[in-house]
Amino acid sequence: MWKSEVSFKPREQARWLAWRLRNTLCWSLPVWRRPRALASLLNTLPSTVRLVADALAARYDLKGWERACDAQGFRESLYVLDVLDRYAGSPNAMRPGLDIGCKNGCYLPGLQAWSGGPWDGVELDAHRRYWTLTTRRAHGEWVAHALPECRYLAGNLLDLHGGYSFITWFLPFLHAAPLRIWGLPDRFLMPRRLLDHAWTLLAPGGRLLVINQGESEVERQAELFEQAGIVARALGRIESPLSPFQRPRYGFMACRPYT
Repeated sequence: MWKSEVSFKPREQARWLAWRLRNTLCWSLPVWRRPRALASLLNTLPSTVRLVADALAARYDLKGWERACDAQGFRESLYVLDVLDRYAGSPNAMRPGLDIGCKNGCYLPGLQAWSGGPWDGVELDAHRRYWTLTTRRAHGEWVAHALPECRYLAGNLLDLHGGYSFITWFLPFLHAAPLRIWGLPDRFLMPRRLLDHAWTLLAPGGRLLVINQGESEVERQAELFEQAGIVARALGRIESPLSPFQRPRYGFMACRPYT
C-alpha cells in the first residue's frame, strides 16, 4: 500500500500543476465559424438518422444553430434535444436551465431549443486548450452568444447560486479513474458534495436529469441519491438513434418538492 501511494503522488502533483498552469495561462485565440445553413448541417448526418433529425427540426425552433454549431456540435445538440424530448416531458421555462459540466458548450443549442428559454452552462475545466490554441471557454462563449440569453460560465459549480427550473448533468465524475483520464486533480472528486449543492440550485418544482455511463456508475449514482435523501426515478437505458456514443448510458430524474 505504501509503495502505491508513493508512486501515485507525483502523478497527482503533475495533474495539479497542469491544472494551475492552464488556469493561469487562460488566454485564447478567437473562435470564428462560418455560419452554415440548417440544410447544410443536416447533410453532415448519416442517412440512417436523417428522419429523426428532420422530425426534430420540424417540431423545434433551431434558430441560432446556423451560427452556433459545427458538425460535431450539431450532432450532439440533436442528440441532447432527442433525449430531452423522449425522457424529460414538457419543459418549464419559467426560470433558466443549468447544464453542469458543459465542456465547450457544444450542445447548448439542444438544451435551449427544448425549453425555449435561456440556459447557463458551467464548466470547471473551461481553460482546457485545443491544438488551435483556442479554449473550451472561447468556444462555449461563441455558442452561448448565438443563443438568446444563454451564458457559458467558467468556474466551479459550488460557486453558483440561484434557482433553476431544470438541471442537466451528463456524466458526473463519480470515480477517480475518469477524473484522472481528463487530467483533473483528485481534490475535485466530490460527488456527494456536488450533488447536494446542485439540489439547492433547483427552484421548487424544478427537475434534475442525470445521465451516467456504464452500470457501475449507475449503481454509484443510485447510492448517492439515497444518501442525499433525494427521491430519483430510474429511467433505465437512455436510447436515441442520434447517439454518437458507443458505451450504454442510463438516466435518473428527480423533482424538487414545492415544500
